[in-house]
Amino acid sequence: MNEQDKLRFQPRARIIRTIGDQLISGPAAAIIELVKNAYDADASRVEIAFYPPLAAGEGRISIGDDGHGMSLDDIRLKWLEPATSSKAKQRLSPKKQRPMMGSKGIGRFAAAKLGQVMSLTSTVRTEDGGTSILIPELDWSVFSDDTYLADVAIDYIEQPSDGPSGTIIEILHLSQDWTKSRLEQLYAELRRLLSPFVRDDDDGFAIYLDLSHCTQDTCGFDGAAIVNGHRDRETPRNEDGPEPDRVYPFPLLSACDYELEGTFDEDGVFSGTFQNRRAGRAPNSVNLEIAMGEDEGSPGSFGVHLFIFDREAPAIKSNMAAAGMGHLNAADARKLLDSIAGVAIYRDDFRIRPYGDPQNDWLALDSRRVQDPSIRIGHNQVAGYITVGPQEDTRLVERSSREGLEDNAAFRRLTRLVSELLTKVVEPRRYKFRSEAGLARKRSTTFEEVRQISELKQIRTLVSKLVPEEREKAEKIIDREALRLKDRIEQLQERQRVLEAQSSLGGIIGEVLHEGGPRATFIAKNARRMATMLPSLLGGSGEGANRAREVFSERTPMIADSAEVVANLFQRLKPLAGSKRGKPRFFYPGQVIRDATKFFETHDVSIHVANNSEGMELVGYPDDLTTAVVNLVGNAVHWVEESQRDNPEVRILITRTGDHGNIFIEDNGPGIPEEFVDQIFDVGFSLREGGTGLGLNIAREALARSGANLVCHLENDEGAVFEITFPARADNAP
Repeated sequence: MNEQDKLRFQPRARIIRTIGDQLISGPAAAIIELVKNAYDADASRVEIAFYPPLAAGEGRISIGDDGHGMSLDDIRLKWLEPATSSKAKQRLSPKKQRPMMGSKGIGRFAAAKLGQVMSLTSTVRTEDGGTSILIPELDWSVFSDDTYLADVAIDYIEQPSDGPSGTIIEILHLSQDWTKSRLEQLYAELRRLLSPFVRDDDDGFAIYLDLSHCTQDTCGFDGAAIVNGHRDRETPRNEDGPEPDRVYPFPLLSACDYELEGTFDEDGVFSGTFQNRRAGRAPNSVNLEIAMGEDEGSPGSFGVHLFIFDREAPAIKSNMAAAGMGHLNAADARKLLDSIAGVAIYRDDFRIRPYGDPQNDWLALDSRRVQDPSIRIGHNQVAGYITVGPQEDTRLVERSSREGLEDNAAFRRLTRLVSELLTKVVEPRRYKFRSEAGLARKRSTTFEEVRQISELKQIRTLVSKLVPEEREKAEKIIDREALRLKDRIEQLQERQRVLEAQSSLGGIIGEVLHEGGPRATFIAKNARRMATMLPSLLGGSGEGANRAREVFSERTPMIADSAEVVANLFQRLKPLAGSKRGKPRFFYPGQVIRDATKFFETHDVSIHVANNSEGMELVGYPDDLTTAVVNLVGNAVHWVEESQRDNPEVRILITRTGDHGNIFIEDNGPGIPEEFVDQIFDVGFSLREGGTGLGLNIAREALARSGANLVCHLENDEGAVFEITFPARADNAP
């Protein structure tokens, strides 16, 4: 085939506008892209200046740097080539060996997002002297629907220059109004762009935002005050104070209540320290390993630095004062924390937008906190920093719009690792301290404690000191009211039992749907089909009748099997339905426990039940034992699955000690840290991401109704061990 007979793309010129307008989310993002280009050009500084009037169709923005500049060949072969791969191939800048921020070749067209017209002056210096390339006017309107890209010609001037190297881009006829609030937002974006961990040394990179031309007369507000009037008391200062127009990163609020710092390696193993500053404690080492999930991929190694705050008035006022913010009232202190809260992600000393914005809760901290406010940390309680490696090493890919990372397997892994770190390390330790210090919500009260209170022992002691006649009257009143109180307690406990049973039922509904749903569908589908074939089966002959008999012969046993599975499933569910029950009775625990464990047969976890006391009968309610076993085994199955043990298993042992039966439920999961054992039965406390903190409390309360008890053992080498002590029938009872 001849060359002229082949098909070729002929892009319209509007593709350039599409790159600038569509792939760059907004004006602030466009300016940040031009700042990153200056960084890639080995600049030590970039200056952004706004010139009024800052109204759409008017005004001017100037962005200049002192980088290495661009030669005519650079402009022709790189700058004018959309989506060039030059930065992707050359990952380090030529002079300062900085990791290149841009890689998609679109940042240079950010100017099209900012205004109608652009001019460019770029100067390079060589051993032979300096050369400047000037593009006097590039009107983006020429990139219209009616023009092909190849037909757009851009005028330029090349001339010698004695000036320093660098690039100046000026944008005219602005695309939007730049109000005071938008400039304040831009200033905050530039501050968050810079990593607070980077030292201001000779090889640093400084950003300047010149708003001095924005005055009350020209704009209706004082632009210089946006930069200079919003400086923190921790802003770096030299002998003459902070540099005018210099943009400094938000300071690290190291004066926090709790601090976590460390590193995840590429396998999800965290090593670091946790410090409870509020309790005045030294940092403690923390080690945590989190197995890889099915839909996850390694994000490489990354650093974590989290500063966590309590928001009670004394704590937050003290922290802000210690950070050098002055003696603020509680409302102003909380407002300041709100303005810098969030967990940011940094790469190569620059923030990946929008992570770290006060309104960007990418870890869903607030939704977690709604479920469990006493334990979970909210978005406005943490100022954190995640530091990730280069894109090619981490599989954390920035979106073309420069608005965040692609939601791929590596990013999902990164998100879960940070969430698990909060759930398993920070939040439980913080909750324990707050509980012991009386700062957390009151721990849950058991019905047994309420019954003891209802005996009114202290009141009876006081009454015993009265004269006989008055004492007798008072005791009658106390007896009557105590009986009424106990009756109400019994009613409340019965209601609690029904609610707990329904909660347990809800916890295993997934197992019900998984096991019973397909079989119920099979029964319904085949019943309809067999009903249609029934006339042929009964009175017909020939091929249709033969086929009907074949189907009936094949499907009837299968329907019977499925029906039996569904029937058994519902039979096992019956104890959890919360129906009324009579008096306590004798029952054998083995079958009750085996029926309860069948809910988890679809999991790839071995569940072994060993009964060393086959003839033992317990005294109480079988459904109380069922409720406890379902919750305990459900927890065990979750943890052994999450830990991805090679041979995940749950072992249940039934023994007898005197007049009690002992039921041990043990798993080979990660176990329970000793410091949290006292809290695991509290309502709302959970070490499980997304957990309700109800299961163990429900198990304990259910057993208490049968006079049984539940404890957790710590002396095991691996996994968790719970022991149920249940009243048993005497050995010699008839």
